[in-house]
Amino acid sequence: MKKIFATLIALATIGTAAAQGLAAVSGLPVPKKSADAIVGALVTFTSEWDKDLKYQRAVDKEGFRVVLPQGGYLLTIEAQGYETYKMEIEVDQPNIDLDLITMLTNEQAAARDEKRKKRANRF
Repeated sequence: MKKIFATLIALATIGTAAAQGLAAVSGLPVPKKSADAIVGALVTFTSEWDKDLKYQRAVDKEGFRVVLPQGGYLLTIEAQGYETYKMEIEVDQPNIDLDLITMLTNEQAAARDEKRKKRANRF
């Protein structure tokens, strides 16, 4: 009897998850010119409808995988020594693989900004 009850609860849970429209989003934050994960980086998905609703994971050597309800989010990736990465994302499929996400070190970002500033001043 306990096994039947446990099976019914498991099936109800799966049905509820499917009804909520859950999605898995994965990716691999890497430094520029490298394919090694930025281990320890903090990945945050903030709901566009409720700024207090956040889903967070730390990056490991495999990257990250977050399961969250479908909807609009601001993806933020933060790591010490790197420029914060931000991207708006619409989670509207059961599985989304963002693949490699290139992050710049603070020094690389400063050099990029300086080049942009020089180009803007030429005109």
